[in-house]
Amino acid sequence: MPERPGRIPSYVWTFLALAFGLTLGGFFPGPFEPVAAGTSLLIRGVVAVVPLLILAALSPAIATLVRRGLAGRFAGSVVVWYVGTSALAGLLALIASSFLFRIPFSTGEDGALAEALAMLRTFGSGGASLPLLAILAGVLLGVFGARHDPTYGFLTRISKWIEGAGARLGYVLLPLILAFGITLGVRFGARMGVSHYLSMVGYTAILCLVWWVFYTYVLVRWVGGREVGPVIRDYYVPTAVFAAGTCSSLATLPVNLANAKKVGVRDEVADFVIPFGSVANLDASALAYMAYGPFVISYVFGFDLSWVTMLAAWPAIVLFTIAAPGLPAGMGTALWSATLFANVLGLEGQAQGDFIASWIALSGGIPDMLRTATNCTDDGFTAIIFDNRFDEFFGRSNE
Repeated sequence: MPERPGRIPSYVWTFLALAFGLTLGGFFPGPFEPVAAGTSLLIRGVVAVVPLLILAALSPAIATLVRRGLAGRFAGSVVVWYVGTSALAGLLALIASSFLFRIPFSTGEDGALAEALAMLRTFGSGGASLPLLAILAGVLLGVFGARHDPTYGFLTRISKWIEGAGARLGYVLLPLILAFGITLGVRFGARMGVSHYLSMVGYTAILCLVWWVFYTYVLVRWVGGREVGPVIRDYYVPTAVFAAGTCSSLATLPVNLANAKKVGVRDEVADFVIPFGSVANLDASALAYMAYGPFVISYVFGFDLSWVTMLAAWPAIVLFTIAAPGLPAGMGTALWSATLFANVLGLEGQAQGDFIASWIALSGGIPDMLRTATNCTDDGFTAIIFDNRFDEFFGRSNE
C-alpha cells in the first residue's frame, strides 16, 4: 500500500513501537514479564502456521517456473546461491575472528573433526521440520498445478491474497511489535552482565554491517544491476525494521514478499526465492555463530580454541542454519551451535550447561534482532539479484 505524501511511513511507527517496548521491558521487567511470556507463546503460534504460508507462496511460483521450463535451472541456481553465500559467510567469520582473537592453528587436542561429524549424525533426529516439509509439498503441488489449470488458478489467487495481506501488516501489527519490544527488553536484561552483553551487541553489529555492505554494494549493485538508494529506502529499511521486531524470518515472510515486489521483483521470482530463503538461508547466522565461537570460548570463558576446531565446526554451523528456519534465538541455531562447541571442547555436566546457557543468553535480544534483519533482507536482495538475471534464464531455456 503506497504512502500518501506527508504521512509518516509505517516502518517509522514500527521502529518507534519497538523502541518504546524495549524501554518498557528493560526498565520494568517484573510487571511486563506476563507480556513477554504471552508474546513468546504467540510467536510460536505464528511460526507454527507459517508453513502453510510457505506452501501457498511457493507452489504458484513453482507452477509458473515449470510452465516456462525454468524450474530445474532457476531453482537449482537459487539453492546453490544460498548454500554458497552461507558457506562463504561462515568461512569469512572463521578467518576474521580467528585473527581477531589470535586463535592458534592447533592446541594439540585430537578428535575435533570426529566430534563434529558425530554432531552431524544427530542432525535431523526427530524428523524433518514442518517448514522443510512445506517446501517439499510446495514443489509437488506447484508441479501438479503447472499441468492442471484450475489448480494453477486457485494457487495464483492465494498468492495474490498473501501479497495484499503482507502490504498491510506494517500498520495492523503495531501492538504486536510493541509486545515484541517488551519481550526483548525483559529477556536480555537479566541474562548476562552488561559489559559482556554490550560487547556482543557491538560485535554482532559490526559483523552484520560488513556482510550488509558486501551484499548491498557488491552483489545488489554489481551482480543485481540495481541502484542502491531506492533499494535501501523502499525495501531494506521497512523490511529490516519489521524483521528486527519479530526476530523471525518466517513471521516476516509476508512483509518481505510485499516489499520486494514494491521495488519491482516479479512475482514468480519473489514467491520462490524469498519463501525458500526464509527456510534455508540464514547466512548472517552462519557468519555470526562462527564468529561467536572465539568470542564466547576465548574472550568470555578463557578456554583454548584452535583453527582445527573452528574448521570442524564450520560445515556443521552452515548446515544448522539451513535446518533452523526462521526460529527465534535459542530455539534453533543458537542451541545447536552452543552444543556443538561444548561437545568439541569436551565440556560435561554443569560446565556444559553453563556454557550453553551463557551462549544463548549473549546471542539473544538485540544480536538476534540484527541477525534476523540481515537474514531476511538477504533473501530479498537475492530475489532482486535473480530478478535481474531472470531474462537470461528464460533466454537460455528457448535456445
